[in-house]
Amino acid sequence: MNADNLLASRRTFFISRLTWSLILLAVSALVSAGMLYAIFHYEARLKGELRDTQARAEASRVRLARAQDDEQEIRAYIDRYRELIARGRTQPERRLDWVEALRHSREARRLPGMEYEIAPQRPLDAKREASGGHAFLTSPMRLDLLLLHENDLLGTLADLAASQTALVSPQRCTIERLPPGAAGGAQLKAACEIDWITLQEKL
Repeated sequence: MNADNLLASRRTFFISRLTWSLILLAVSALVSAGMLYAIFHYEARLKGELRDTQARAEASRVRLARAQDDEQEIRAYIDRYRELIARGRTQPERRLDWVEALRHSREARRLPGMEYEIAPQRPLDAKREASGGHAFLTSPMRLDLLLLHENDLLGTLADLAASQTALVSPQRCTIERLPPGAAGGAQLKAACEIDWITLQEKL
């Protein structure tokens, strides 16, 4: 074999090896790219599943918190129900007794002034019903008082709470100071919204 043939044979051998090396390199690159794609796809899927799991956990937490709030509200209604039963407050509302309790409190505490307005009776909460065929009803009242001092307000509310014909539930009260020389020597003016709550048998 002459030198030219030997050189050509070696060149063919190296080209063949280079070709296979390039083919293997290309195959390795494709495999690596496929693996990277699979990894990224798997990671994205895991992140999506994690987000879904977190969303479900948050939704469960919200439902649990709502259930706990509902449980507390139900317990509060049960406590009201038991108190009304224990104190015999399952009779129809007796507004004359309430008016008398207001008059007695004003006289006993010598309040400079008292005005009130009792709204028509309505269900306390249409979404809630007491057991045993009974329903909670409320008669909202607006109560305006002229006070000599802050304790007059607390004392008046305590007087009303001592009533045996309804459960008195103050919703909100505001107090403002009066200028000197107000009627009857009043120092303060209070405005309250109060619920008179009764438990009555549903017809």
